[in-house]
Amino acid sequence: MNAGSSKGPAKARPDADPGALEATRRQLFGTWDLVSLESVPPGGGARAAVTAKGTLTYDEFGNLTIIAQTADPDAPVAAREVNTVSFKGRAVIDVPHSELKLMAMTGNVDPNEVLSPERRRRYEFEAGLLKLSSYDAQGTVTAVAMWRRRE
Repeated sequence: MNAGSSKGPAKARPDADPGALEATRRQLFGTWDLVSLESVPPGGGARAAVTAKGTLTYDEFGNLTIIAQTADPDAPVAAREVNTVSFKGRAVIDVPHSELKLMAMTGNVDPNEVLSPERRRRYEFEAGLLKLSSYDAQGTVTAVAMWRRRE
């Protein structure tokens, strides 16, 4: 990540309620451990459980870091080519749509091959977990990751 990427809080949509935005930032803030992951396999088809370990960290400036490990054959090929994948970038919060937009993602493998940063990601907080669902251009859920906040 370049040095200029942590200059203050990430920008939100102009129509976002500042109070709701700040509340969402507080909910996202911290380090989260991966509980479960489902993804459409590289060859297509229905979502399948992917065996993986990982952490997601969101800071007060909107910086997002994801570090994960998997050897699962249903994981993207690029994620299986290294022992640990690591990504850094920005997460812009769209409160009215409960979505995160990943921006300026960099990593030790091509983020486009693993994260598909251009895709929408809907966030939900349920029973102490963070659920991130990734959608393709047609609105089909292509991946669901469940995260638990580290104490």
